[in-house]
Amino acid sequence: MKKLTRVEKIAVFSIFIGIILAFITYEIFNKATYSYEPLIMKGWLDAKIPIVSIFVVPYLSFHILAALVVPVLSLRLAGFKAFLVNGLAIIVGQLCLDVAYAFFQTQVPRTPVLGDSPFDWVLTNVVYGNDQPLNGFPSNHVTWSVVSIIALWRLRKVIPRTSWVLMFWFLLILPATVFLHQHYLVDIYGGIFVGFSAYWSMMFVIEKPKLDIQG
Repeated sequence: MKKLTRVEKIAVFSIFIGIILAFITYEIFNKATYSYEPLIMKGWLDAKIPIVSIFVVPYLSFHILAALVVPVLSLRLAGFKAFLVNGLAIIVGQLCLDVAYAFFQTQVPRTPVLGDSPFDWVLTNVVYGNDQPLNGFPSNHVTWSVVSIIALWRLRKVIPRTSWVLMFWFLLILPATVFLHQHYLVDIYGGIFVGFSAYWSMMFVIEKPKLDIQG
């Protein structure tokens, strides 16, 4: 990794603080009360999706991977600008989500967990016990995962095995959101859109890639 200048070190520190604040804003809206009944965006297919509690494993690993592991890999292996793109995409993406949560709050009513496996216990007591059934659309987990997948895709030739394993792991998080009944399918679509939009917009602002248009 190229040695960082003093300004770049300050920027790296600021990005990680920004990512922490982005998570805090999610929690603020998740614990907020509203003067209206949050919308339920459940479709006919959502009603047919069962609870598969083993998905708590990728679901709960999400924040440490998206907020720390992937940004650090981007910084060390792809450079300062790639790190900025990754970090700012998370922050800007979360700001977009916060606007949605503030003005278009949705909810996913809890489904009783009938099993008695360790994964069922974790889902009931850790996931449901600490996360209110709000902040549904778009999905925060999906948005940050999509940003991480794109960042890892750009590292696939440098650390191919690690990149592919982590990309697969992040892909598991998308179905995990519905198999744990934390989200509806439309929340995934919204999260994918926000994640892609945030990453590519930051890439064009910071890295200014040139598009060769051949006639």
